[in-house]
Amino acid sequence: MQLTHTSPAEITKIDTLGRYGEFLFFSAGEYVMTAGSHIAYTIELDDAAVIRAGALFYHEGAEKLAGLVAEVAARFDIDEDTAEALIEESKSIYDINSNVDVEDMAEASWDIQHYTARAAKLLGFRGVAVRDEQGTAYLVDMLGREADLVKA
Repeated sequence: MQLTHTSPAEITKIDTLGRYGEFLFFSAGEYVMTAGSHIAYTIELDDAAVIRAGALFYHEGAEKLAGLVAEVAARFDIDEDTAEALIEESKSIYDINSNVDVEDMAEASWDIQHYTARAAKLLGFRGVAVRDEQGTAYLVDMLGREADLVKA
């Protein structure tokens, strides 16, 4: 599948810093979430390299996610079943009781998307399909794969 990422600046190096670490957001088509000019990049990704968020805990290796689930549960002061539901997107931070203040909900929801991407990586996938305000988006591990980005 061909996916597109837009950036307000040229991408020369991917690192593990920032809200999403080594993961970049992609979509099936170009959409822009930045004001002003942007650069669009495409990548080619095998469908088998991507897992849907809702399938994470049905994967045969789901036991590998136990540490991540515990981390999410501790971070948001919730039980592990709720942590799993957040990671797999069957629940939203907006729908549960947690230690997150109302004004911090958006940032917490973005952090949860990063946990979801980390879960996919732990299971051996390069990317995960998640839901966002535009529909389906893909968080893809790009660490060391800068050369895969092709300017559109």
